[in-house]
Amino acid sequence: MSFLTINNVKIVGLSACIPPDIEENRGLAIFSDNSEVEKVIASTGIERKRIVRPGTTASDLTYQAICKLLTKLEWHADSIDALIYVCTSRDYIAPITSAILQDRLGFRNDCYCLDLPLGCSGWVYGMSNLASLLSHGQLKRGLLVCAETNSQNRSPKDKTVKPLFGDAATVTALEFDEKWNYPMQFSFGVDGSGYKAVWTEYGGTRNPITPEAIKEKEIEPGVIRRGIDMVVNGMDVFSFAIKVPPRSLQEFIEHYQIDVNDIDYLFLHQANKFIDDRIRKKLKVPEEKVPFCLQDYGNTNSASIPLAMVVCKSEELQKGIHNCLGCGFGIGLAWGNVHYTIENLKAVVLHEYEY
Repeated sequence: MSFLTINNVKIVGLSACIPPDIEENRGLAIFSDNSEVEKVIASTGIERKRIVRPGTTASDLTYQAICKLLTKLEWHADSIDALIYVCTSRDYIAPITSAILQDRLGFRNDCYCLDLPLGCSGWVYGMSNLASLLSHGQLKRGLLVCAETNSQNRSPKDKTVKPLFGDAATVTALEFDEKWNYPMQFSFGVDGSGYKAVWTEYGGTRNPITPEAIKEKEIEPGVIRRGIDMVVNGMDVFSFAIKVPPRSLQEFIEHYQIDVNDIDYLFLHQANKFIDDRIRKKLKVPEEKVPFCLQDYGNTNSASIPLAMVVCKSEELQKGIHNCLGCGFGIGLAWGNVHYTIENLKAVVLHEYEY
């Protein structure tokens, strides 16, 4: 596991944009009876999600999230030096979506723009990328976008994925501050041998889209999908999630000599309440220090950690100093941990997308 420490960069604002349309798991027609849906809710903790309407992309949600945050921070568009866009449901295969947002938002032509097609660990990896750029002091302000419109690349007829994933966009505003005395500490890991645990088989250059790839096929009762739809092999993901993230977090804590008792909040990737509770218990972190929003928003991939921060701890993070741990894990299979401090956030915005 690799470790990284970054100095002189602080989090100054957070925003989230969510679709106004709510999809209740209890109303999904893919379940054979009520007992089946109740079993899914009991095992995952997910009761409902927010879903975009046809034609709305992750970058559309992102645009409004950024506009609201810049207004709240009183930052001008021409003051943004870097924009990193973490998303797997990008607008196009090419060009990068961050370039499209640069133009749409009126950012400078010399704004550093980068797309990272990462999933559940994306906020941690994105934070390390953006914070590294800003830490030198030549670039002063940056925005980390973590967004996903999962409803657009998963089969609505697949009961193994349809109840789990929601749509959202989040923005984390970072700023260079040479007087900031709290370093960001990271660790990372990846096991590419498990890449088929969460994957989309067709649509890349390895397996281009063919007429066969866009045909619906019944894999088993209640599971109908196309080759271009994302597949989640639940048992593989579960086996990984209950072993690797808690072990990596423990190694991370030991490496940096972090006192878990001093941690105010542990923000975990919001994928499964049972898995997250297991991680929390292994680390002996009290339940009240581990916020959850997955019951109402589902798994929003890279957006899940900052979404939980905005939804669950908006008021608290704007007051005082908070010692935080974050852990993202999933698609790849990849995982990442971060230890960071938040003090008097200037802005936290939760916004419903305006059609």
